[in-house]
Amino acid sequence: MALDYAPEEILGHHFCDFIEPGHCEAVSGFLRNLRDDGTSRFLPVVMRDKTCRPVDALLVAQPLSGATGYTCEIWTADGMEQAMSAARQQAEKERAEDALVRTFTAVTELLSKSEGISGFLRDLGLLMEAVSGIPRAIVEAPPKSPSPVWMDALRAEIRRVHGAVKDTGTLVLEAPRHAGVSPELADGFGGKDILAMWFPDSSMPGARRHLIAELPADRVLAETWKANAPQFARAVANALSCLIAWEHQAALLSKASVQSVTDPLTRIFNRYKLEESLSAEERRARRYGTWFSVVLADIDHFKSVNDTFGHPTGDRVLEEVANELRTSTRSTDVVGRWGGEEFLIVCVHTKLDGACTLAENLRKRISAHLFPGIGGVSLSFGVSTYEDGDAADDVIARADRALYQAKHAGRNCVRRLTREA
Repeated sequence: MALDYAPEEILGHHFCDFIEPGHCEAVSGFLRNLRDDGTSRFLPVVMRDKTCRPVDALLVAQPLSGATGYTCEIWTADGMEQAMSAARQQAEKERAEDALVRTFTAVTELLSKSEGISGFLRDLGLLMEAVSGIPRAIVEAPPKSPSPVWMDALRAEIRRVHGAVKDTGTLVLEAPRHAGVSPELADGFGGKDILAMWFPDSSMPGARRHLIAELPADRVLAETWKANAPQFARAVANALSCLIAWEHQAALLSKASVQSVTDPLTRIFNRYKLEESLSAEERRARRYGTWFSVVLADIDHFKSVNDTFGHPTGDRVLEEVANELRTSTRSTDVVGRWGGEEFLIVCVHTKLDGACTLAENLRKRISAHLFPGIGGVSLSFGVSTYEDGDAADDVIARADRALYQAKHAGRNCVRRLTREA
């Protein structure tokens, strides 16, 4: 009670000893009538402090939990102000902590939604500004991208204070210190305290990346960030570590996936991928009534190239032919090595005439190409298209027979074959 009495000075006294004369009867009536329904539980009263000075107060009655009776509290004006001030401070602290918790949680959500490290770091800066009360957050750019001119000076200051750090850490840099680090830093942050955080990143100078955040003007929020910055930096470091591991794993899986469908010599699709594409086109044609064609090509007299010039030269011929086929077809066409010196092109949404035109153009390009050390080579082509009721093997079989006809017609030519033929 803010009346300046010590507890021992209150014990044994009647409550009227602390109330202004004339108020005791009202207090007694208030206490007698507490059990009546509808009676107010609040009574304004004038107390006397230790110096007999009158003090405005409020008598507040609260029912005892699980028992009959009441407990009474006396709230003085200054006591209520202290209580309200404490409540405001607690509310501000809880609000600041809530903002920080929401930011911590959102980091985990970003981790699950981000497609890569750059996207995560970009969204992280936006997150700190939007959710946590940070006015501005800057994530250090990768080495090939421009960074603020003060970043090198700030890195040097961190090294000076913390040594050759490689792990996660934080540093609060108050406004008066900015100019000593870099004039540009002082200009850039306009006299605002900043929080520097860093975490491991092997792609960055010194094997770490920095996040620079301008601390909020709200004192409680700023202090909460200062106190919890190390935990936040570790949360970001853990997320970044996961992303780096995932990207590395994804790169390995992507490489393995490419290798599984690529011919190692010619670097075009292998037979497995070609058969997969043929099956897909067959299903699409049966279901939607679309069409596709195939072009089967074979290098003429390829055995004599190997016998005369050696297998390394033959391999270079295969590579150059594959490159001509790949660069002279559409991106939607599937070009691959069917086996040995045979190549197959799956022409999506292409009818027989269009596939024959493509084959003729390819024949001319190969015939005009000069192969180092041997001069020129030629290709023979067999062309077929999907017809109602076909299986993919039927289309391939007709293209193979058409190729056989091209060989017997003197090679270096195109032949086509339909089901009626």
